[in-house]
Amino acid sequence: MIHREKLLLIIQREYLVRIRSKVFIISTILAPVVMIALLVLPALITIYSAERTRLFPVYDETGVVGNMLVESDPDSYRLAQAGADTLRVMLSEGRMQGYIYIPHDVLEQDGKAYFFHDGSVGMTTSSRIRSDIRRTVREIRLDQMEISSEIRSALAHQLPVDNVTVTDKGEETGESGFFAFLGMIMGFIIYGAMIGYGAIIMRSVMEEKTNRIVEVIASAVHPFELLLGKVIGIALLGLTQFAIWAVAGSAILFAATPLASFFSGVPESGSEVDAAFAIPQTDPLLWIGFIVFFLLGFLIYSSLFAAVGASVEQESDSQQLQLPIIMLIIIPLLFLFPISDDPTSSLAVGLSMVPFFAPILMPVRMAVISVPLWQLASTLLLMVLFFLFLIWVSARIYRTGILMYGKKATLAEMIRWARQA
Repeated sequence: MIHREKLLLIIQREYLVRIRSKVFIISTILAPVVMIALLVLPALITIYSAERTRLFPVYDETGVVGNMLVESDPDSYRLAQAGADTLRVMLSEGRMQGYIYIPHDVLEQDGKAYFFHDGSVGMTTSSRIRSDIRRTVREIRLDQMEISSEIRSALAHQLPVDNVTVTDKGEETGESGFFAFLGMIMGFIIYGAMIGYGAIIMRSVMEEKTNRIVEVIASAVHPFELLLGKVIGIALLGLTQFAIWAVAGSAILFAATPLASFFSGVPESGSEVDAAFAIPQTDPLLWIGFIVFFLLGFLIYSSLFAAVGASVEQESDSQQLQLPIIMLIIIPLLFLFPISDDPTSSLAVGLSMVPFFAPILMPVRMAVISVPLWQLASTLLLMVLFFLFLIWVSARIYRTGILMYGKKATLAEMIRWARQA
């Protein structure tokens, strides 16, 4: 029988000790700082390291293409005053960075143009020049074919195609790619949390075992209560950290539009800025599911990490025992792309209902489609039952392992402890 007062006391101790630690405070503050840096630095890099405009001579044998290039962008192109051989010598001597050569047959179907340079112009400039030449030659060819402006406009027009998802709630217009990406981001976040917070629990158990504190605690508290309290306490710590990050992230997104407007020079209400930071509306059930699956996944994996921590005295000795647990966390990552691409397949449904894989894979499916209620309910029930089973097994290993000193446990010994405790 679980003593509620003792369990709450253990949960409170684990939560308060960890939340006051320097590691928690620094990591909680550091994440929003990194988010701000990722938002601001690209804009600053774009502004201060933008490739300067360079003037390239154009040697044109057609007498048409070069003129149109210069008219379209006189800051980048000028008609060459020297011959092709002279331009080649000037380039080889380092007196210029590059020049454009337009052969006389460039307007024919198999014609080619050339951009000679010294390798220092960069990918952006090279791509822009090729694009300008292609566009100019296309326009001249259309002129020669006497294609009307109406036909050109029709060919250039991009047909809008709305992405409409039909659900039980009606029709929803949006970009499914965004939700697939959001689901995969959620999966990676849960993956990182499983690894990070699981390691915290393992080290916590190892520290108490090494300092012999656990011998005093175990005499007053049942190992099952002690393990359950540690797992729940650190789970609440993780939820607290996630809540702080969520508030900070919302504030950063709220400030993103005026910040982008400041750096780009586009008015805050401009369509470019609004479109860049427009986030499709998401179902609140997705965020609830993310929290629930994170919590249950954390409880499942933390019980295993705690059992490993009770079985060793040094972190270096835990590598071999941690490997099976880490592999169980990594395996669902291998299926993120196929499941986000086909979330209703038998593979997606089956794997997302496995308790070890559900914390990562089910939020991915929830982000892309409306998962049937029976699948969600069945998965949650399986995860709860599986957690209770694992915490019971881990507590039996914990009961023996925390009092074992001077010996490195093997996986076979841990199984024997679980059967005999």
